[in-house]
Amino acid sequence: MNAVNEVRQLLGGLDPAQGVQPADEERRARDLARVLASGRFLGTARRAVPRRRLWLAAAGAAVLAVAAGGLAVETLREPQPAYAVTPAVLTYGSPASAEPAGPRLRRLAAVAAAQPALQRPAGTVEHLESANWFLDSSISGGRTVSAVVPQEWRSWRSDDDAGRMIKKNLPPTFRSDADRRQWQRWGSRVDSSEETLDYPAGGFYSSFKGAVPTDAAALRGWLTAGRSAHRSPVQYLEDVAELAGVRLLNPAQRAALLRLLADLPGITATGTVTDRAGRAGEAFSITSSAHGLPAQYTVIVDPGSGALWGYEEVLTTTAGRLNVTIPAVISYRSYLVAEYARLPR
Repeated sequence: MNAVNEVRQLLGGLDPAQGVQPADEERRARDLARVLASGRFLGTARRAVPRRRLWLAAAGAAVLAVAAGGLAVETLREPQPAYAVTPAVLTYGSPASAEPAGPRLRRLAAVAAAQPALQRPAGTVEHLESANWFLDSSISGGRTVSAVVPQEWRSWRSDDDAGRMIKKNLPPTFRSDADRRQWQRWGSRVDSSEETLDYPAGGFYSSFKGAVPTDAAALRGWLTAGRSAHRSPVQYLEDVAELAGVRLLNPAQRAALLRLLADLPGITATGTVTDRAGRAGEAFSITSSAHGLPAQYTVIVDPGSGALWGYEEVLTTTAGRLNVTIPAVISYRSYLVAEYARLPR
């Protein structure tokens, strides 16, 4: 392969259910199946509207034919680009209030701070689960091949930053068998796989060690500890997504996270929405070209508790060399479980 262009995989998630009772196994399986398999989210491939041209007879390329005593002119279709299957874009209603995004997020932060702390049974650790979807694209020799890659994430973390992360890659989906074969020729997988990573004390997810700050300004600095400050506000929104996917946040920490989002330049109230797990939420977005292509980066918040339900990336104006139609969802995450549980042996 001459070049590989992997669409950014924002790994992690947003704390979805702090203060929410743990789901039973049947409900978890149902939620996960709804997110990963529902036709609502993995739509059919879309093609450009065919254009037709009339080609008249020319030397070496006659397309005129005599039929039933008359002259028939063959109409030829030009080769059409084939587009990768991507999830349907979420439908947003009007914002829940007339407040700008900043004041509304601060109001939701107050809701989050007022929630009761999750009870922690003895011998348990932080446990999170999420359903994720990524568009993985490879470009070689002028050809782009894209795969829909669903993933299931489960993690356990103890107070000394030891833990376990299990990432299950489900079989990728392709727009055609030809793309599947090309993907294989380029050495990429087409079946399920599972990776289990065990971390010793101090080794779990090195980006976010120790206690998560409960002050928004302190949290902002903590997110980039050991690195230079971010140049673009959307990078802090991405950090929030990554953080809450691997750390169980208490009410004060979740409130700080929402206040940090409230202070980001350019954040807007996108509207009310039903997320990919069927939960009602309010969406807040930043549109940015910080990573090259213009995209809308969105978080979804539960207005009843301040819990964070999900995160999405959508290309808004151009796809560059990616074989997707605009607007195109290139990544989403649904955060399904956030609780205390025993580390499995």
